Amino acid sequence: MEISKLFDNILDLPGIEGVCLFSAEGQMYVNRLPAFLSNELFADAQRRIVAMYETMDENFLPCDDYMLKFSERWLLLRRTEKQVLLVLGGEKANLASTRMVTNMTLKHLTPAVIEELATAARGGKPAPVAAPAPAPAAVAPTPKTATAAAPVPAPAVAVPAEPALAAAPADAAPAPKVRMYRGRPY
Repeated sequence: MEISKLFDNILDLPGIEGVCLFSAEGQMYVNRLPAFLSNELFADAQRRIVAMYETMDENFLPCDDYMLKFSERWLLLRRTEKQVLLVLGGEKANLASTRMVTNMTLKHLTPAVIEELATAARGGKPAPVAAPAPAPAAVAPTPKTATAAAPVPAPAVAVPAEPALAAAPADAAPAPKVRMYRGRPY
C-alpha cells in the first residue's frame, strides 16, 4: 500500500480537516493540517501534547488515545510506541469511522514505513550518521623487571563482627507507586 494513501483515507472521511504524524522527539513525518495552523503554533502544540502524555502517564492510568473537544472542532490523539497521530475533525466528523481508519493506518506504520516517512520529510536525504568515537590511545605496557618486588600483604587485623541487620526477604516486591490526583492518593 502506498504510504500517502494511508493518510488520504483519513482525510477522505467527511468532517476531517487535517492529520499529522510526529515523533515524541519533535520530528514531523506527515503534516496535512489546515493552513491556519502555522508551523510556529504547531511546534508549541507539539511540545504541549508530548508533555500532556508524560503527565498523564505519571499521574493517572496510562492511555494512548485522547480526544480534546473544543467549541467547533476536536483533536484525536493516538500514540504508538514512538509516534503520535493527530487528527483534526469538525462537528460533522464521525468518531467511530475516524477510529476505524486510524486503526488501519497505525497498523501499517512499521519501522520501515516510519524510516521512509522520515527520509521523505528530510527531503530525500538519508539520516545523519554519527561518526564513530575515536578509539582511546593505546597505552604501552610497562615491562616487568626482575627487580620488582611482589606486594607484601597487610597483616590481618581482627575486626569485631557487627550485628546482622534485619534484611528484607528476597522475594518481597518493591512498594507500589502511589498515584496522586490534586494532592490526594487514589
